[in-house]
Amino acid sequence: MNNKFIPIISVFMTISLIVFVTLQFYWLKNYYVALEQEFSNKVYSALENTSKNVAEIEVEKLFNENYANLRDNVKANSKKPSLTTIQQTQDSGTQKSIVYYRNIIETQQLPLSQRGDSLLLTKMYTDDAAYTVKRDTSQRELLTSEIKQDIETGDYNFKEFLKVNGNNIPISKRVDPKILDSVITKELKMKGITADFGYGVSDKNNKLTNIVNKIFKEKKDANSYSYPLFTDTKNRTLYTLALVFPKKEYSLAMNNWPMLLGTFLSLLTILGIYIISINYMMRQKKLAEVKTDFINNMSHEFKTPLATISVATDSLANDKIATNPDKVKYYSNLIKQENLRMKKQVENVLNMSKLERNEVELFLKETNVRELIRKTAESFNLIIQQRNGKLIEEFNATQYNFKIDEFHISNMLVNLLDNANKYSPEAPEISIKTKNEGNWYVLEIADKGMGMETHNKTKIFEKFFREETGNIHNVKGQGLGLSYVKKIVELHKGQIIVESQKDLGSKFIIKLPMA
Repeated sequence: MNNKFIPIISVFMTISLIVFVTLQFYWLKNYYVALEQEFSNKVYSALENTSKNVAEIEVEKLFNENYANLRDNVKANSKKPSLTTIQQTQDSGTQKSIVYYRNIIETQQLPLSQRGDSLLLTKMYTDDAAYTVKRDTSQRELLTSEIKQDIETGDYNFKEFLKVNGNNIPISKRVDPKILDSVITKELKMKGITADFGYGVSDKNNKLTNIVNKIFKEKKDANSYSYPLFTDTKNRTLYTLALVFPKKEYSLAMNNWPMLLGTFLSLLTILGIYIISINYMMRQKKLAEVKTDFINNMSHEFKTPLATISVATDSLANDKIATNPDKVKYYSNLIKQENLRMKKQVENVLNMSKLERNEVELFLKETNVRELIRKTAESFNLIIQQRNGKLIEEFNATQYNFKIDEFHISNMLVNLLDNANKYSPEAPEISIKTKNEGNWYVLEIADKGMGMETHNKTKIFEKFFREETGNIHNVKGQGLGLSYVKKIVELHKGQIIVESQKDLGSKFIIKLPMA
């Protein structure tokens, strides 16, 4: 991919993501508003049914407790066309009141056909001076089978009377809190609402009565749903029933969790894909740049020894040098050294390629690790001495025979020593120390060179990474050495630790398990 297109693609992806996330939140907001509206409709429907049920329970209660004889009298006169009821009641304030109620009910059978089909016509007249049965004369109530049965038995007039008479009774006697709680719970469950609720009954002056539960007292200032509980003959509200739901949001979320969970998971998935894609493109861009540098460095690394070998070969062809054994030996060693240098570069690339494909198999065998380190150090010491440096050895480990892969451990040591040498600008001073820590064989390779920045400690093991070294000419490489070292240590189930300070040097601590 052309590097110029990566920023453009990133911008378009970012804009698309912002639009998508905005639309998702807008949709979630509207969806939540719809859920709240549906919840409100269910609550008001439950309140309406509760109000009706409580009124019916009150009538039944008055039937059974106070007006059993009067009810029998009404039923006895239910077939008569005229019915008058007078009842005197006394409330808790010792105030007497007389309720006068008069209805004239007339029923008539209208034949429809010769086969015996007929239509029952019921007419009801109300005295203007008495309480009217219908609250709104502009609307006609449907004659249901239940109302028809009540009219025939006389219960209709009696119930209407009891509703009027009940207005003179205190609310504490009209409503039982336990029954009210049970009715509300039942109605809410029928609507699919199981959230905890608080209820409270207020009078016509919006003053809270003693019909209230603990939740409503604690959350009475929260958003509530209210509905008339009792009304007078003119349809004016006497008492209001209010409900509060302290955990409404939680209930809405739990009742709709599959939809909300799916939405959030899809949103997180899109965000994850976006982050991974942007990160991947940036890494690919960086990798492309690093690979370009790698190819340039490799070309330089091969070009230099080839040029040296070419010069040495031409020198050996000179008769004066060919007859001088010391010169021949010198140039022969030079050719051999440069050839080994090229071979090492090729092996590094091939080994890293195998490690990336997990094709490297360790050939473990019992090895004297101290002798392996000593021989490797002796070979590398010649390079250090050419720069007037010194190599310090402190072999303090008393246990050093365990299974390793000699070839890869040897290459690992060479890479660490070469790294310490390259990053020591002047005469290098490198130390090799060994010791035992429990079942670990610990190897420390330290230098007093350039050191590194703190933020680069974790990056140095990345493939192709090379820390900036200013204008120091002798620091060359492909950025593969430390990456190779880390992978070899991990294949041996070991650990590698880096301690470094800028301009004070670096220390690499290798821990290899002996068991």
